[in-house]
Amino acid sequence: MIYEKTYTPYILITTICNAQQTKMKENHKNHLEKLNLAGKVKSIKEFTQNKNNSESPLLNTEKEFNENGFLLKETVFSGEKIYSITTYDYQNNKLDTETEKILGSSGYTTVKKYFYKENEVETKTYEDDELVESSITKTDKNNNIIFTKNNNHLFNTYCEKNYEHNQKNQLTTVTENCYNQDGKNYSNTITYTYADGLVTKMKHTNTVANDNVGFVEHYTYNDSKNYIEIKVYVNNVLESKQTMAYQNGLLHEHRFFEKGKETKFISYAYDNLKNSSSKTVSEIGSLATITKEYTYQITYYK
Repeated sequence: MIYEKTYTPYILITTICNAQQTKMKENHKNHLEKLNLAGKVKSIKEFTQNKNNSESPLLNTEKEFNENGFLLKETVFSGEKIYSITTYDYQNNKLDTETEKILGSSGYTTVKKYFYKENEVETKTYEDDELVESSITKTDKNNNIIFTKNNNHLFNTYCEKNYEHNQKNQLTTVTENCYNQDGKNYSNTITYTYADGLVTKMKHTNTVANDNVGFVEHYTYNDSKNYIEIKVYVNNVLESKQTMAYQNGLLHEHRFFEKGKETKFISYAYDNLKNSSSKTVSEIGSLATITKEYTYQITYYK
């Protein structure tokens, strides 16, 4: 059975649906650029250590890049054993095939193929030679994404998204509709508000959903146009908040609050090339605080 892969982010990846990143040109960046990594990075190893006990750091993932900055191989570890190995093959600096092998007695192989046409990218994902997922992404003449469709062939479901832009090529509206064998089972609309070229508000409205509850996010920036505060409102009541603090232009502290109480605190450290060398994550509970340290061992091409 196919699973969605999740990774501990190497750099800050907020939950913001950033309307300024919905251009296909993002797909033409190499992986180092997408990760905001400087220099000719050859590999990154991520280690995790629980600071509440005396356990030694454990290797989580290892990413290997070619000299052009594209990801070649990713190895995911579970404990001291390899859980999965994913390899990436390219044609003309475009991703052609992504192959993931889950190891062990219940392991399987997933192959994702990419097909490029004018203003369109199609993918097909096979699990042990069975088609399980497919997708289509379409763009306009300005390289803005205008339509996506994602199919799950195992469950016979699919979701479609339509994107609208203003005359400044800013994303203003995203409408999503999802369907199963009984018809439409989920629908939502996201609208964006801008000021000085930056997203200041995102409104998410469910039209077909079990909870039928939408939310609104408000974004505040510093003079360098970095996020310094995110507030989430549900039914006009402040539900959660995030705050960010920077040093020398780099994210230094990231705090999370739920209903006025701090729930998570993340601090970052960087190397001489301004790449993240470590982050410390403290999950703040009512009875205890669990702290984990993520360290990044980076090697560079000479």
